[in-house]
Amino acid sequence: MALSNDHSKDKSVTRGSMKVILYIALLVASLSLVSFLFGWASYDEVPHLLQPYSSILLLIHPYLTYIQAALVFGFGYLAVNAVSGLVYAYMRRVADHPTAATIKTLARISGIAILLSLMTSVFNVNPAAALTVGSFGGLVVGFATQNILSNVVAGVFLLLSRPFTYGDVVTIKGQTGTVKQIKLMHLVLESEDEKKEVLIPSGIVVSEIIQRKKPLIKHKPLKTTTILEKPPETAVKGTVIRFTGRLVETATEDPIASKLVKIFDSDVGRDDLLASGTTMNDGSFIIKWTAKKTGQWDATEIYAEFEGDKSHTPSKSGKYTVTLRDEKKPPE
Repeated sequence: MALSNDHSKDKSVTRGSMKVILYIALLVASLSLVSFLFGWASYDEVPHLLQPYSSILLLIHPYLTYIQAALVFGFGYLAVNAVSGLVYAYMRRVADHPTAATIKTLARISGIAILLSLMTSVFNVNPAAALTVGSFGGLVVGFATQNILSNVVAGVFLLLSRPFTYGDVVTIKGQTGTVKQIKLMHLVLESEDEKKEVLIPSGIVVSEIIQRKKPLIKHKPLKTTTILEKPPETAVKGTVIRFTGRLVETATEDPIASKLVKIFDSDVGRDDLLASGTTMNDGSFIIKWTAKKTGQWDATEIYAEFEGDKSHTPSKSGKYTVTLRDEKKPPE
């Protein structure tokens, strides 16, 4: 499934790139064609091939600048949309949908700003005047959105550089938690007690020292611990006894699921298998056994055992004595 998603994202990037190239090529071709048709200021300048249509061409000539501007805006807007879609497809590889959509919007706004500057060149606006107005406007907007833009830029840096990933335990500016979300404006940490979330601005994350807890290295085979909870001390023959317990990794106490655990009776000189069962997702097991004599004695010494596999070592639980009797009424 992951390979299919990656393949579809690669196709989106390729398709978006082809669209951008196509729109730019169409824009260049259209501007060249329009300049060839309507770029003549007098009848004498019109090529011999176009002289039969010279009256129409000269009539449209005064509006050539507006036609060029319309073409630049039309194909430029399509190219900007294609580029923003390309940015979204790329960001979806490293970020969630809301973050990728936000960066797509920023790319579109930036593209439209560049497109408008191209429009001014079409209308032959004085470059010095355009620069002065643009600089003043940029200065005002920059002061007004300084903190927001710094967090946005820092968020993009975090998404691209990935100094940590989801599930890492980090400490930033005295706040320790598990990385839950990496957003454009904030990093979301879940507290160690899982009772609250801490939102840290992306700008602070980039500028602060980050302490990342290294994951525990597990050497295989992992040492295991088989835990058998204390069964009843006495049981009537023929009744069902439920043996409960857990199978965990010794170092971390992480549960070990889907493993076979066996219940044995430790008799003199041999061990008899009484019953067996498989551990659940939390490592726990419930194994039922119908109480009966397994030797000449009514006292049965019980223990649980996991025989191990390639990834886990074998382990045994402690032993418990269960005394069997013939009737439900305890003997006097």
